[in-house]
Amino acid sequence: MTLTRLAPAKVNLMLHVVGRLPDGYHHLQSLITFASIGDQITLEKADKSHLTVDGPFAEHVPLGPENSIVLAAQWLGKKYPNIGQVHIHLTKNLPISAGIGGGTSDAAATIAALLEYQHISLSPIEEDNLILTCGVLGADVPVSLAHQFGRGPLLWIDSSGRESVPLSVDQKLPGIMVLANPGVPVSTPAIFKEIQPPYTVHQDFKELLKDEFQGRIFDYIKAQTNDLMPAAAAQEPVIGSLIEYLQAAPGCLLVRMSGSGATCFGIFEDEMSAKRACDAFDKEFPQGWRTHCTLF
Repeated sequence: MTLTRLAPAKVNLMLHVVGRLPDGYHHLQSLITFASIGDQITLEKADKSHLTVDGPFAEHVPLGPENSIVLAAQWLGKKYPNIGQVHIHLTKNLPISAGIGGGTSDAAATIAALLEYQHISLSPIEEDNLILTCGVLGADVPVSLAHQFGRGPLLWIDSSGRESVPLSVDQKLPGIMVLANPGVPVSTPAIFKEIQPPYTVHQDFKELLKDEFQGRIFDYIKAQTNDLMPAAAAQEPVIGSLIEYLQAAPGCLLVRMSGSGATCFGIFEDEMSAKRACDAFDKEFPQGWRTHCTLF
């Protein structure tokens, strides 16, 4: 018996740095969605648990104990010893160090897949507990696991270090998304090192959602920023060039960098516009990676 689960690309529609904590972590606020494309996790029974990898970006994926999938399986196994021995296979479709949550989405998909594979049903309270505690695996794992448990389609996080409680937002975005990476990795620690006060003003999104945003969430997103973009573009100027390219593409409604980069996204009004932007991207950024996709 085999089981396959998508580990979708995570897209930060906006990302604000609202402070810095004594332990060095930054306090972040972000509105997140997930794409219909991503890595793929496949499980099958085995005499001994192990991980294998293939796919277009498999070359630089570690197979040892530092791998996020291995860590997630070990973490869940301590909570549910009947997980047993499983062969986990990763098809790595997303670029490495790209700001679209590849490793953390893989970890969350592994947790959800192992629970499903072993027919372990969780109550809503048990799901909430896993979401609250899985931050030890990475700051973005809670929001990715919330998505795996069917929360969303948009998720708001107010994250201090590794503690975050994703808030579901029951509104969908228009159009088709293009994800584009110019083919350069960026260093998240180096980018955060450059973030200095003044920070963006903290927002109480629950109150904003009640009072202002019924049916107007896209207008809100367009008015926001990714506070990490200037530092990322300073590290890799091609990111700025990519954003300018997407902004100029016909039919584009919104452009922004996701996470700490270098992947940027454009939301297009229809699939034809998105396809044309992808075709033109291949000529402008021949070393890059791009795809167009729908959103959950």
